[in-house]
Amino acid sequence: MGFAAIAIVFAVVQPFLLVGVPLALLLIVHGPHGVRSGVIATAILVMALLGERSGLWWFERGWALVLAGMFVWTVGWRPGWSFSAQALAALGLTVVAAALILATSPGVWLDVDALMTARASQSARTAAEIVGTSAKDVVQALMQRVVAFQVLVFPALLGMSSIGALGVAVAVRAWLGGECGTVFGKLRSFRFNDHLVWFWLLGLILILAPVGPIAERIGGNAVFFMGALYVLRGMAVLLSLVGGISATAGVLGGLVAVLVYPILALLLSVMLIVGLGDTWLNVRSRVKGRDSGE
Repeated sequence: MGFAAIAIVFAVVQPFLLVGVPLALLLIVHGPHGVRSGVIATAILVMALLGERSGLWWFERGWALVLAGMFVWTVGWRPGWSFSAQALAALGLTVVAAALILATSPGVWLDVDALMTARASQSARTAAEIVGTSAKDVVQALMQRVVAFQVLVFPALLGMSSIGALGVAVAVRAWLGGECGTVFGKLRSFRFNDHLVWFWLLGLILILAPVGPIAERIGGNAVFFMGALYVLRGMAVLLSLVGGISATAGVLGGLVAVLVYPILALLLSVMLIVGLGDTWLNVRSRVKGRDSGE
């Protein structure tokens, strides 16, 4: 459910494709093999081919296919790695492949950027129409800001939703193979390579240094993506320190945080600081070592 929430909340392309295509390739390559898996994989691939062949149609399916291929290859290459390591490696390889394509055809990036802007604007207009005429002006003003932000950081949003989608695909494959509950560790143990902090710092440098709008946008996406990962890491550290919380408390706390913006902003800031600090302090290992010594 957590991975599904990430895939949907950060979605800038169809979540079905981001989940379905990796799931189909995982079933085909790594199993479990059988009639049920074959039917599911075939149905996913057939549905993925539906729709009007527009520019976004090709981009969404191309990204999902490359991401799925890189993840399946990474799983076969490093089966002992944790899911987070496998997913981040696959995402990194996908970004490199996309960058190489865009470097040879710069016009493709301009087309994708324009299509993403058009989609975000259409979503904003739809949201304003849903709320009715009484608050439409207020909602439109708010949605314009959201659209502007989403357009700037849609690569980072795509990266986060891709990580969530891969988690859903792996979870469904584990359920089909009778391995449900054995694939992922608890959230409180979530971590990733400490050296990735350099991507966050490089992003800050690109934002602050006067090197041009392109570098600034690249830096903004790096900061946003890595910041989201460090928020999750900070959440893991805090959960580890308090010994975890119940699902009910987590849901209620999340609802309160979403409804009361200052609380949400404060919590995100705290978790970001804790997550970044864990890179150097390694809080959970220190606490575990102290407890073992006692």
